[in-house]
Amino acid sequence: MHPLKLNVAWIGESDSPYTPSLLPDRISVVQRFEGDHCSQWESILADPTIDLVLFARSQQADLSQTILRTLVQNQIPVAILSPDADSLFAYELEMIRVDAGSKLAALLPPETNSDFSPTTLHGHASIADSGTNAIYNHLTHDLLFLRSALGTPHYVFAMGGRLDNDIQNITVNIEFENGAILNWGRADRPLNSTQFVQNTQSDIFDQTEFDQRDLGDQLEILLDADSSASWVEYASMREASELISLSLKKGRRIEIFDGNPTEGDSFKGVMSTAGCFILLLVLFVIAIFAVIDIAQMPETRDGHITLLESGNPITESPKSTWIRLWPVYPLLLFLTFQFLRLVIRTESKAGQSG
Repeated sequence: MHPLKLNVAWIGESDSPYTPSLLPDRISVVQRFEGDHCSQWESILADPTIDLVLFARSQQADLSQTILRTLVQNQIPVAILSPDADSLFAYELEMIRVDAGSKLAALLPPETNSDFSPTTLHGHASIADSGTNAIYNHLTHDLLFLRSALGTPHYVFAMGGRLDNDIQNITVNIEFENGAILNWGRADRPLNSTQFVQNTQSDIFDQTEFDQRDLGDQLEILLDADSSASWVEYASMREASELISLSLKKGRRIEIFDGNPTEGDSFKGVMSTAGCFILLLVLFVIAIFAVIDIAQMPETRDGHITLLESGNPITESPKSTWIRLWPVYPLLLFLTFQFLRLVIRTESKAGQSG
Protein backbone atom coordinates (compact mmCIF):
# COMPACT_ATOMS: atom_id res chain seq x y z
CA MET A 1 0.00 0.00 0.00
CA HIS A 2 1.45 3.34 -1.05
CA PRO A 3 1.58 6.28 1.38
CA LEU A 4 -1.08 8.94 1.07
CA LYS A 5 1.58 11.61 0.70
CA LEU A 6 4.83 11.14 -1.19
CA ASN A 7 7.73 13.59 -1.20
CA VAL A 8 9.83 13.40 -4.35
CA ALA A 9 12.80 15.16 -5.88
CA TRP A 10 12.52 16.01 -9.57
CA ILE A 11 15.59 15.93 -11.83
CA GLY A 12 14.68 16.81 -15.39
CA GLU A 13 15.24 18.95 -18.44
CA SER A 14 13.32 21.96 -19.65
CA ASP A 15 12.42 20.24 -22.95
CA SER A 16 11.40 16.94 -21.36
CA PRO A 17 7.91 15.63 -22.22
CA TYR A 18 7.44 15.01 -18.51
CA THR A 19 6.80 17.88 -16.12
CA PRO A 20 5.92 17.97 -12.42
CA SER A 21 2.50 19.36 -13.38
CA LEU A 22 1.56 15.85 -14.55
CA LEU A 23 1.95 14.44 -11.04
CA PRO A 24 -1.13 13.73 -8.91
CA ASP A 25 -1.86 15.87 -5.87
CA ARG A 26 -0.65 13.28 -3.36
CA ILE A 27 2.89 13.53 -4.79
CA SER A 28 4.69 16.64 -3.59
CA VAL A 29 7.84 17.87 -5.32
CA VAL A 30 10.05 19.13 -2.48
CA GLN A 31 13.15 19.66 -4.63
CA ARG A 32 13.37 20.39 -8.34
CA PHE A 33 16.51 20.46 -10.49
CA GLU A 34 16.45 21.47 -14.15
CA GLY A 35 18.99 22.95 -16.53
CA ASP A 36 21.89 24.69 -14.80
CA HIS A 37 20.24 24.10 -11.45
CA CYS A 38 21.09 20.37 -11.76
CA SER A 39 24.58 21.09 -10.47
CA GLN A 40 23.08 21.41 -6.98
CA TRP A 41 21.54 17.93 -6.96
CA GLU A 42 23.76 16.77 -4.05
CA SER A 43 21.31 18.37 -1.62
CA ILE A 44 19.08 15.34 -2.19
CA LEU A 45 21.55 13.22 -0.24
CA ALA A 46 21.10 15.37 2.86
CA ASP A 47 17.28 15.49 2.77
CA PRO A 48 15.76 12.56 4.72
CA THR A 49 12.21 13.58 3.78
CA ILE A 50 12.61 12.52 0.13
CA ASP A 51 10.86 9.21 -0.57
CA LEU A 52 11.65 8.95 -4.28
CA VAL A 53 13.69 10.65 -7.00
CA LEU A 54 11.97 11.07 -10.36
CA PHE A 55 14.67 11.21 -13.03
CA ALA A 56 13.53 12.77 -16.33
CA ARG A 57 16.92 13.51 -17.91
CA SER A 58 18.73 11.67 -20.68
CA GLN A 59 21.11 9.07 -19.28
CA GLN A 60 23.60 9.57 -22.12
CA ALA A 61 25.31 12.55 -20.44
CA ASP A 62 28.16 12.07 -17.97
CA LEU A 63 26.42 14.24 -15.36
CA SER A 64 23.28 12.12 -15.50
CA GLN A 65 25.28 8.92 -15.08
CA THR A 66 27.17 10.37 -12.11
CA ILE A 67 23.92 11.43 -10.44
CA LEU A 68 22.33 8.01 -10.92
CA ARG A 69 25.36 6.12 -9.65
CA THR A 70 25.50 8.26 -6.51
CA LEU A 71 21.79 8.06 -5.77
CA VAL A 72 21.66 4.29 -6.18
CA GLN A 73 24.82 3.78 -4.11
CA ASN A 74 23.22 5.80 -1.30
CA GLN A 75 20.08 3.61 -1.39
CA ILE A 76 17.80 6.41 -2.57
CA PRO A 77 14.89 4.99 -4.63
CA VAL A 78 15.02 6.23 -8.22
CA ALA A 79 12.39 6.09 -10.97
CA ILE A 80 13.66 6.83 -14.49
CA LEU A 81 10.84 8.26 -16.59
CA SER A 82 12.49 8.29 -20.03
CA PRO A 83 15.06 5.47 -20.16
CA ASP A 84 17.59 5.90 -22.96
CA ALA A 85 20.80 4.61 -21.33
CA ASP A 86 23.09 2.32 -23.31
CA SER A 87 23.12 -1.30 -22.19
CA LEU A 88 26.61 -1.10 -20.69
CA PHE A 89 25.63 1.66 -18.26
CA ALA A 90 22.24 0.07 -17.63
CA TYR A 91 23.84 -3.19 -16.50
CA GLU A 92 26.44 -1.29 -14.49
CA LEU A 93 23.68 0.57 -12.66
CA GLU A 94 21.87 -2.70 -12.00
CA MET A 95 25.01 -4.20 -10.43
CA ILE A 96 25.34 -1.11 -8.21
CA ARG A 97 21.69 -1.46 -7.21
CA VAL A 98 22.13 -5.11 -6.22
CA ASP A 99 25.30 -4.33 -4.27
CA ALA A 100 23.69 -1.39 -2.44
CA GLY A 101 20.29 -3.03 -1.95
CA SER A 102 18.53 -0.03 -3.46
CA LYS A 103 15.43 0.35 -5.63
CA LEU A 104 15.56 1.35 -9.28
CA ALA A 105 12.66 1.43 -11.72
CA ALA A 106 12.03 2.51 -15.30
CA LEU A 107 8.82 3.73 -16.91
CA LEU A 108 8.28 1.29 -19.78
CA PRO A 109 5.96 1.59 -22.79
CA PRO A 110 2.54 -0.08 -22.52
CA GLU A 111 2.31 -3.63 -23.78
CA THR A 112 0.40 -4.40 -26.96
CA ASN A 113 -3.09 -5.85 -26.65
CA SER A 114 -2.76 -7.68 -29.96
CA ASP A 115 -2.44 -11.45 -29.90
CA PHE A 116 0.31 -11.93 -32.48
CA SER A 117 1.04 -15.55 -33.40
CA PRO A 118 4.63 -16.95 -33.29
CA THR A 119 5.24 -16.42 -37.00
CA THR A 120 6.62 -13.50 -39.00
CA LEU A 121 5.61 -10.02 -37.85
CA HIS A 122 6.42 -6.92 -39.92
CA GLY A 123 7.31 -3.65 -38.19
CA HIS A 124 7.29 -0.40 -40.20
CA ALA A 125 9.02 2.28 -38.11
CA SER A 126 9.17 5.99 -38.78
CA ILE A 127 12.29 7.66 -37.36
CA ALA A 128 13.30 11.22 -38.18
CA ASP A 129 16.96 10.64 -37.31
CA SER A 130 19.03 7.95 -39.03
CA GLY A 131 21.68 8.02 -36.30
CA THR A 132 22.48 4.78 -34.52
CA ASN A 133 21.37 6.05 -31.10
CA ALA A 134 17.98 7.14 -32.44
CA ILE A 135 17.49 3.72 -34.05
CA TYR A 136 18.55 2.00 -30.81
CA ASN A 137 16.02 4.02 -28.80
CA HIS A 138 13.17 3.45 -31.22
CA LEU A 139 13.74 -0.29 -31.58
CA THR A 140 14.15 -0.70 -27.81
CA HIS A 141 10.74 0.86 -27.20
CA ASP A 142 9.21 -1.27 -29.95
CA LEU A 143 10.60 -4.45 -28.38
CA LEU A 144 9.24 -3.39 -24.99
CA PHE A 145 5.87 -2.75 -26.62
CA LEU A 146 5.87 -6.32 -27.99
CA ARG A 147 7.28 -8.03 -24.88
CA SER A 148 3.98 -9.60 -23.80
CA ALA A 149 3.18 -10.92 -27.28
CA LEU A 150 6.58 -12.16 -28.47
CA GLY A 151 8.68 -12.52 -25.32
CA THR A 152 12.47 -12.30 -25.21
CA PRO A 153 14.65 -11.75 -28.31
CA HIS A 154 17.12 -14.54 -29.06
CA TYR A 155 18.85 -13.62 -32.34
CA VAL A 156 19.46 -10.36 -34.23
CA PHE A 157 20.39 -10.05 -37.89
CA ALA A 158 20.68 -6.59 -39.49
CA MET A 159 21.18 -5.46 -43.08
CA GLY A 160 21.78 -1.97 -44.38
CA GLY A 161 24.35 0.56 -45.48
CA ARG A 162 26.31 2.30 -42.77
CA LEU A 163 27.99 5.70 -43.09
CA ASP A 164 29.75 6.82 -39.90
CA ASN A 165 26.99 6.93 -37.26
CA ASP A 166 24.12 6.85 -39.76
CA ILE A 167 22.43 3.67 -40.97
CA GLN A 168 20.61 3.88 -44.31
CA ASN A 169 17.94 1.46 -45.60
CA ILE A 170 18.17 -0.67 -42.48
CA THR A 171 16.28 -3.93 -42.12
CA VAL A 172 16.45 -5.95 -38.90
CA ASN A 173 15.26 -9.51 -38.36
CA ILE A 174 14.82 -10.42 -34.71
CA GLU A 175 14.05 -13.99 -33.74
CA PHE A 176 12.32 -14.58 -30.42
CA GLU A 177 12.46 -17.60 -28.14
CA ASN A 178 8.91 -18.61 -29.05
CA GLY A 179 9.89 -18.87 -32.74
CA ALA A 180 8.40 -15.55 -33.86
CA ILE A 181 10.40 -13.35 -36.23
CA LEU A 182 10.12 -9.56 -36.28
CA ASN A 183 11.02 -8.03 -39.64
CA TRP A 184 11.68 -4.42 -38.64
CA GLY A 185 12.61 -1.51 -40.91
CA ARG A 186 12.10 2.16 -41.56
CA ALA A 187 9.02 3.32 -43.44
CA ASP A 188 7.30 6.50 -44.58
CA ARG A 189 4.89 7.04 -41.68
CA PRO A 190 4.14 9.77 -39.12
CA LEU A 191 7.25 10.37 -37.06
CA ASN A 192 8.04 8.36 -33.93
CA SER A 193 5.53 5.62 -34.59
CA THR A 194 5.64 1.99 -35.68
CA GLN A 195 2.98 -0.12 -37.40
CA PHE A 196 3.07 -3.86 -36.76
CA VAL A 197 1.37 -6.05 -39.35
CA GLN A 198 0.77 -9.79 -39.33
CA ASN A 199 -1.58 -11.15 -41.99
CA THR A 200 -4.83 -9.20 -41.48
CA GLN A 201 -3.92 -8.07 -37.95
CA SER A 202 -2.37 -4.67 -37.32
CA ASP A 203 -1.33 -2.55 -34.36
CA ILE A 204 0.25 0.92 -34.16
CA PHE A 205 2.57 2.08 -31.41
CA ASP A 206 2.85 5.88 -31.25
CA GLN A 207 5.88 6.70 -29.14
CA THR A 208 4.98 10.39 -29.05
CA GLU A 209 1.61 9.52 -27.59
CA PHE A 210 3.36 7.30 -25.06
CA ASP A 211 5.61 10.16 -23.95
CA GLN A 212 2.64 12.48 -23.44
CA ARG A 213 0.51 10.18 -21.29
CA ASP A 214 -0.66 11.32 -17.89
CA LEU A 215 2.31 10.57 -15.65
CA GLY A 216 0.13 10.20 -12.57
CA ASP A 217 -1.56 7.11 -14.01
CA GLN A 218 1.80 5.41 -14.57
CA LEU A 219 3.49 5.96 -11.23
CA GLU A 220 1.86 2.94 -9.61
CA ILE A 221 4.20 0.54 -11.43
CA LEU A 222 7.19 2.59 -10.26
CA LEU A 223 6.18 2.42 -6.61
CA ASP A 224 5.74 -1.34 -6.47
CA ALA A 225 8.22 -3.39 -4.42
CA ASP A 226 9.13 -5.49 -7.47
CA SER A 227 9.59 -2.54 -9.80
CA SER A 228 13.38 -3.07 -10.14
CA ALA A 229 12.68 -5.78 -12.72
CA SER A 230 11.56 -3.04 -15.13
CA TRP A 231 15.10 -1.63 -15.35
CA VAL A 232 16.57 -5.06 -16.12
CA GLU A 233 13.90 -5.58 -18.76
CA TYR A 234 14.83 -2.29 -20.38
CA ALA A 235 18.54 -3.17 -20.29
CA SER A 236 18.01 -6.52 -22.01
CA MET A 237 15.92 -4.97 -24.81
CA ARG A 238 18.44 -2.18 -25.24
CA GLU A 239 21.22 -4.74 -25.55
CA ALA A 240 19.28 -6.53 -28.30
CA SER A 241 18.89 -3.24 -30.18
CA GLU A 242 22.57 -2.35 -29.90
CA LEU A 243 23.54 -5.66 -31.49
CA ILE A 244 22.47 -4.11 -34.81
CA SER A 245 25.92 -2.55 -35.20
CA LEU A 246 27.70 -5.81 -34.41
CA SER A 247 25.52 -7.70 -36.88
CA LEU A 248 26.24 -5.15 -39.61
CA LYS A 249 29.96 -5.38 -38.88
CA LYS A 250 30.08 -9.18 -38.79
CA GLY A 251 27.53 -9.69 -41.56
CA ARG A 252 25.81 -12.51 -39.70
CA ARG A 253 23.21 -13.37 -37.10
CA ILE A 254 24.14 -12.49 -33.50
CA GLU A 255 22.93 -14.54 -30.55
CA ILE A 256 21.59 -12.78 -27.46
CA PHE A 257 22.62 -14.58 -24.30
CA ASP A 258 20.06 -14.86 -21.54
CA GLY A 259 20.59 -13.20 -18.18
CA ASN A 260 22.02 -9.83 -17.20
CA PRO A 261 25.66 -9.68 -16.08
CA THR A 262 26.30 -9.53 -12.34
CA GLU A 263 29.28 -8.65 -10.19
CA GLY A 264 29.86 -12.40 -9.76
CA ASP A 265 30.07 -12.83 -13.54
CA SER A 266 32.55 -9.95 -13.77
CA PHE A 267 34.65 -11.57 -11.04
CA LYS A 268 34.69 -14.89 -12.91
CA GLY A 269 35.78 -13.13 -16.09
CA VAL A 270 38.62 -11.30 -14.34
CA MET A 271 39.78 -14.46 -12.58
CA SER A 272 39.70 -16.46 -15.83
CA THR A 273 41.82 -13.83 -17.56
CA ALA A 274 44.22 -13.60 -14.61
CA GLY A 275 44.49 -17.41 -14.41
CA CYS A 276 45.41 -17.74 -18.07
CA PHE A 277 47.96 -14.92 -17.77
CA ILE A 278 49.61 -16.46 -14.69
CA LEU A 279 49.82 -19.92 -16.28
CA LEU A 280 51.35 -18.52 -19.46
CA LEU A 281 53.81 -16.43 -17.43
CA VAL A 282 54.87 -19.41 -15.33
CA LEU A 283 55.35 -21.62 -18.39
CA PHE A 284 57.35 -18.87 -20.12
CA VAL A 285 59.67 -18.36 -17.14
CA ILE A 286 60.08 -22.13 -16.68
CA ALA A 287 61.15 -22.39 -20.32
CA ILE A 288 63.72 -19.61 -19.80
CA PHE A 289 65.06 -21.27 -16.65
CA ALA A 290 65.25 -24.61 -18.47
CA VAL A 291 67.43 -23.04 -21.16
CA ILE A 292 69.66 -21.48 -18.50
CA ASP A 293 69.97 -24.82 -16.66
CA ILE A 294 70.86 -26.64 -19.87
CA ALA A 295 73.54 -24.05 -20.58
CA GLN A 296 74.98 -24.55 -17.08
CA MET A 297 74.81 -28.36 -17.12
CA PRO A 298 78.48 -28.95 -18.14
CA GLU A 299 79.73 -26.65 -15.39
CA THR A 300 77.43 -28.20 -12.78
CA ARG A 301 78.43 -31.72 -13.84
CA ASP A 302 82.11 -30.89 -13.58
CA GLY A 303 81.55 -29.45 -10.11
CA HIS A 304 79.75 -32.61 -8.93
CA ILE A 305 82.51 -34.83 -10.32
CA THR A 306 85.16 -32.78 -8.49
CA LEU A 307 83.24 -33.09 -5.19
CA LEU A 308 82.83 -36.83 -5.61
CA GLU A 309 86.53 -37.35 -6.39
CA SER A 310 87.54 -35.32 -3.33
CA GLY A 311 85.21 -37.33 -1.10
CA ASN A 312 83.07 -34.31 -0.07
CA PRO A 313 79.27 -34.87 0.08
CA ILE A 314 77.04 -32.98 -2.30
CA THR A 315 74.75 -30.73 -0.25
CA GLU A 316 72.09 -28.25 -1.27
CA SER A 317 71.09 -25.37 0.94
CA PRO A 318 67.42 -25.10 2.08
CA LYS A 319 67.30 -21.65 0.51
CA SER A 320 68.00 -23.17 -2.88
CA THR A 321 65.11 -25.63 -2.41
CA TRP A 322 62.61 -22.83 -1.68
CA ILE A 323 63.79 -20.94 -4.73
CA ARG A 324 63.22 -23.96 -6.95
CA LEU A 325 59.61 -24.12 -5.74
CA TRP A 326 58.88 -20.60 -7.04
CA PRO A 327 56.29 -21.70 -9.69
CA VAL A 328 53.99 -22.77 -6.87
CA TYR A 329 53.84 -19.33 -5.25
CA PRO A 330 51.92 -17.37 -7.95
CA LEU A 331 49.51 -20.27 -8.31
CA LEU A 332 48.85 -20.27 -4.55
CA LEU A 333 48.31 -16.51 -4.70
CA PHE A 334 45.83 -16.94 -7.55
CA LEU A 335 43.93 -19.62 -5.64
CA THR A 336 43.80 -17.32 -2.60
CA PHE A 337 42.16 -14.63 -4.74
CA GLN A 338 39.22 -16.97 -5.32
CA PHE A 339 38.08 -16.37 -1.74
CA LEU A 340 37.43 -12.71 -2.64
CA ARG A 341 34.17 -13.91 -4.16
CA LEU A 342 32.85 -14.36 -0.64
CA VAL A 343 32.74 -10.57 -0.19
CA ILE A 344 30.53 -10.04 -3.27
CA ARG A 345 27.04 -9.11 -2.21
CA THR A 346 24.27 -11.05 -3.90
CA GLU A 347 20.59 -10.23 -4.00
CA SER A 348 18.49 -12.74 -2.08
CA LYS A 349 15.26 -14.09 -3.47
CA ALA A 350 13.40 -12.32 -0.72
CA GLY A 351 15.01 -9.06 -1.74
CA GLN A 352 13.99 -9.60 -5.35
CA SER A 353 10.37 -10.22 -4.53
CA GLY A 354 9.97 -7.78 -1.66
